[in-house]
Amino acid sequence: MTHKERTMAAIRHQKTDRVPRGELAIEGELVRKLIGDKRFKSMDANERLLAAIEELGGDVVNIHQFPMEQVGQAPAGLIFRSVLGDEHVITEGSSHLHKPAFSDIPESNNYQAPDPSTCLTGNLDWFVANSDLFIFTQVMGPVSSLDWMLGTEDYMVWAMTNTDEIKAVTAKVIAYEISRACKFIDHGADAIMIADDIAFNTGLFLPPNIMDELAWPFYRQMITAIKAYKDVPVFMHTDGDIRQVLPQIVDCGFDGLQSLQPSAGMDIRAVKRQFGDKICLMGNMDLDHLMTYGTPEEVSEQANWLCENIGKDGGYILSTCNILTNSIPAANARAMYGAGMVCGE
Repeated sequence: MTHKERTMAAIRHQKTDRVPRGELAIEGELVRKLIGDKRFKSMDANERLLAAIEELGGDVVNIHQFPMEQVGQAPAGLIFRSVLGDEHVITEGSSHLHKPAFSDIPESNNYQAPDPSTCLTGNLDWFVANSDLFIFTQVMGPVSSLDWMLGTEDYMVWAMTNTDEIKAVTAKVIAYEISRACKFIDHGADAIMIADDIAFNTGLFLPPNIMDELAWPFYRQMITAIKAYKDVPVFMHTDGDIRQVLPQIVDCGFDGLQSLQPSAGMDIRAVKRQFGDKICLMGNMDLDHLMTYGTPEEVSEQANWLCENIGKDGGYILSTCNILTNSIPAANARAMYGAGMVCGE
């Protein structure tokens, strides 16, 4: 099977020759470790990422290219303004809010939706032309986008005290994200990944009644609009403990769910039993300890278990519970990706 055939079959809960595998991202220093310093220096960013995925034997790439422009410099790093109107100080290893899209709730009435023409497709176009991987393209959802552009504290407070105003701004942002998803489909994306962290390790960011206003209706709107444009798979990524809202996520119509963070109490066996026939699962390889501090043998054992017990009949994509980070030894990344190569048979 090809990368695309294998991944699509797994999403459709069909048996595959082996469990497909892939990540939301691979950080730069790990890419260097995987492909070697000489190759790393001779390649651009897309070539490096493709080489690392091929080195691991991956099937999936996730493209996240969000419009931002440099607007200044702070002591800690460069200041970038995103298309949403926020400004962040961004360094190689971190980012923090420098200036929100608006600083007080009355200003929300004047918030302008981003221009759809700002959507960037260069990285997607490159992977469509130069690889045969199954391509996810990432858009933002209703929670993370507002959290990012306003700052966590103000967003959470206003979400509860000024729900209608925040809903109006969210509607404008989501219209932009839908337009991006459709453009990505036009440029060859195989699936859409809505990345929208909604939970801590101990539960939801927002109360259930606020999620009913500011999250679930917008996910349904996004999925309905995307699938009306073209019936491609739509996945959700969120870290954290989301056990209490798994029924709502499934009811929204997502085809897949990425993360399933074990350190946040996400027991993939229980999720598979309850929802495995309704949604494709992706992730669950632990980043807090196993991938970073475990031995290659321990990594391989867990990855094999996931392939054999969660993915043998389809409905699963092997992945970490977030991304392959720089703190992961290259030997552990290889051990994970080398596991279960024929477990779908």
